[in-house]
Amino acid sequence: MAIFSNKIVDAYYTDANLANVTILYNYEKDGETLVGEYNLLVDETEEQFQHLLREMSYADIEAATVQRHLAHQREFDNIVRGEVNRIVEEKKIELSQKEDIKSGKSLFELIFEYDSDKDADELFKCKLYLFTLDMVKNGSKSFRTKIRKSDSILELCKTFLIEKQRVEKKSKK
Repeated sequence: MAIFSNKIVDAYYTDANLANVTILYNYEKDGETLVGEYNLLVDETEEQFQHLLREMSYADIEAATVQRHLAHQREFDNIVRGEVNRIVEEKKIELSQKEDIKSGKSLFELIFEYDSDKDADELFKCKLYLFTLDMVKNGSKSFRTKIRKSDSILELCKTFLIEKQRVEKKSKK
């Protein structure tokens, strides 16, 4: 008689070829009920496999395997969904932080309602950012000068956009 006879909790295939089965079974140790694991080849000539088939059919094992995979898939999906939600929330926070600039203005207000007295620091930050870009670093001296001399964020964006379009046209030729 197999060690798992009349004690099976679950049995499932452990490989794509359906050649191996894992059996989870209850056993007693020191007055406590524990769950053991027993691995078995699918072989009808093997006595232990015959014991398993007396308690569970092939269909039962297959159903348990499918249920196990579905449960694992749900668990994996929940982990991925949770991670995606965490990242989305972080990005929302980053976006809201970008919009909640020191002056309390939104990005659009900063661009279209630029006030040189209140927003000069933001203009400076924009210029510093542009100078980290390869297109600006490798750009002409006159282009870099125009960026330095820009008096508003809108003018800075326009200068950058014109140069970007020029570079893209040039690269297409």
